[in-house]
Amino acid sequence: MSGPDVRSRLASVRSRVAAAAEAAGRDPASVRIVAVTKKLGAEAVAAAYAAGQRDFGENYVQEAVAKIGQLGDAAPDARWHLIGRLQSNKAAAAVRAFSLLHGIDSLSAAAAVSRAALAEGRVADVLLQVRLGARTAAGAAPRGGVEPDAAEAFLRSAAAGEGIRFVGLMGVADPDLDARPQFAGLRALASALAALGIGRAPLGELSMGMTGDFEDAVAEGSTIVRIGTAIFGERPNA
Repeated sequence: MSGPDVRSRLASVRSRVAAAAEAAGRDPASVRIVAVTKKLGAEAVAAAYAAGQRDFGENYVQEAVAKIGQLGDAAPDARWHLIGRLQSNKAAAAVRAFSLLHGIDSLSAAAAVSRAALAEGRVADVLLQVRLGARTAAGAAPRGGVEPDAAEAFLRSAAAGEGIRFVGLMGVADPDLDARPQFAGLRALASALAALGIGRAPLGELSMGMTGDFEDAVAEGSTIVRIGTAIFGERPNA
């Protein structure tokens, strides 16, 4: 996709986010757009960056690190988000490359992130991924995220690490169900958990909503939407 196409599509997404926010009585500036660039080359990032985009999402640590290296100084103030699940053995590289880790859903990954961040002399900001929709049936392919009723126990254990801070929740709507009630449930869960005052878990962010459902997510309080196809078109081998 050409630079002008990316610019036009990005402008359309911004307009739709703003309209959804205003309809919900929210400030459009309270919603951050993360442009998802997985499986796209560095030129796609450069085109969106030239159109004013600064937040970019990648699913895989190795792919992102290579892409960041290819960009060099071409996107100096880009903020990178890991939106896929993190393997514990990639924690050190992820802590160095990303400003926010969205898909934390295992205690081993949380502990690895905490250790890696402390080794870098800082605290890593992460989101707890919560599984939305129906529980996964026995024998079905698992979906990412902890069950909502396990989120409190998870946070109390994982947030004990001194190098990690849970700044919010993340969820991916079950495509077989209406998205908006799922987002409303995640918002309610975030509010309930935040009210508990768990240390190192301020939970101010809600990362929910993608190309097919981001307007519903904004209506239900999302502060981060993860948009790929609506900005870049269909990606290769998607």
